[in-house]
Amino acid sequence: MTAYVLVFGLSLTLGLALTALVRWAGRRLGVLDLPDGFRKIQKHPIPRMGGVAIFAAFFGALIAARWLHGSAQLTSCLGDSGFLPVLCGGLAVLLIGLWDDVKGLRPGWKFLLLCLVAAAMYLAGYRIGKLGNPFGGAIDLGPWAGVITLLWFVGCMNAINFIDGLDGLAGGVTVFAAGTVFLTSVLFHNGSVALLSLALTGAVIGFLAFNFHPASIFLGDSGSYLLGFLIACLGLRGSQKANMVVALLIPFIALGLPIVDTSLAILRRWSRALPLSAGDRQHIHHRLLRAGLTHRQTVLMMYAACLVLAGFALLLTAARDMQAAGILLLFGLATVVILRVVGLDDLKMAKKRVSDVLERRKHGAECRTAGYEATERMAQTETVPSLWEIFTRAAERIGLDRASLTVRPSGSLAPWRRHGRTFRWHHNGNGHDDDVATVLWSARFPLVVRGAMLGQLEIIKAINGKPMTRELPEMLSLLATALAGSIDRLHSMPRAAERLRA
Repeated sequence: MTAYVLVFGLSLTLGLALTALVRWAGRRLGVLDLPDGFRKIQKHPIPRMGGVAIFAAFFGALIAARWLHGSAQLTSCLGDSGFLPVLCGGLAVLLIGLWDDVKGLRPGWKFLLLCLVAAAMYLAGYRIGKLGNPFGGAIDLGPWAGVITLLWFVGCMNAINFIDGLDGLAGGVTVFAAGTVFLTSVLFHNGSVALLSLALTGAVIGFLAFNFHPASIFLGDSGSYLLGFLIACLGLRGSQKANMVVALLIPFIALGLPIVDTSLAILRRWSRALPLSAGDRQHIHHRLLRAGLTHRQTVLMMYAACLVLAGFALLLTAARDMQAAGILLLFGLATVVILRVVGLDDLKMAKKRVSDVLERRKHGAECRTAGYEATERMAQTETVPSLWEIFTRAAERIGLDRASLTVRPSGSLAPWRRHGRTFRWHHNGNGHDDDVATVLWSARFPLVVRGAMLGQLEIIKAINGKPMTRELPEMLSLLATALAGSIDRLHSMPRAAERLRA
């Protein structure tokens, strides 16, 4: 118990002192978060190197406590093979975040670097190899262990990063998650994880004294990624003396709020075909602010949600296998209901995109079928009007609205535009209406064979903001080439003029 009190006291004290020092250093060095009037709504520039203070307070408290007290628990915690990977991995994540805070880092490179850290942690022994089965036995993940472990680390880091949108929100969520891990570690008699959880809790509380609204220092990417990384490590270390599923579900459930928010953000950006790194003001806390809550009321309401989730996680630790399965089932149902209530618009957008993708695939297949069937029939026809009839049948199948074909008479030296014959086709069933404003896509295909201009094909399609399938331009080009080849073939046959007028 003395070790617990010492670690928490030291981490809290160091958190307070180092946060004040880092805030001063951030102002002097110019590492500031500048307001932009959109997502960054603070009134003046604020230092964003909070991750440095938390990192130093977390590891400094553990090392200082070991030097001051020297208990068996502290010696075991810092002396085992699992502590050094956490220190090195935490430092790597901190530096990646600092690089992004100071210089700016492209999202793709940042994601790759975080994945490399996760892979290194997997090689160092922090891995999800087996999952306990509530109905008995265990599930060996085999080659999927690396993928699941990578998703665990990257998911935790990005969940905290995504929710870091209000003063004190990400730090408060981390305090509830780390506090929950501490209590469950005590129940599982896992002293090392309990000490690490207390050190993280104290360091973050010390930081929150300066970060709660109105904040005078921000976490920055260095802090949000670091907090997510440490929570991920605590979950995996907690699995050493507990069922792997339960040990991972404790921080997972405690982080339920940022996980739901991150899931909705990913779904929302995917449904809009935006990069996952694109920012918006559609997170849960933004919606609460638009509903009329103040900044502090929003944060406190989300703290309350975290407290409920923490209680749920603690309840899970006391449940037996079948009881745990029942609790997880109820939790899953509750999550589905919350997603439908909070993320109804996001779910509708995602459903629409799925239906649009399926519709485009179906239309693409129809385009290819119609295009290749028409080219084969064109090769067998003997008159230009028959060629045009084959084309218009294909045009209707692929969704065109209007088309015209101008053909230069064979052997004529006059310009083909004046003396050629023009065929026109119009279909009203694909969305084009002359009485209604529509968005039209048009294209012209010159019919050229061996340098000779034989005619021209023009098409119009109403798109009305919907993306076209990539097969449509490809098939139109194929049809235009087939038309040109067939017209050239007919011109070379006897009585070509009759074949044009037939």
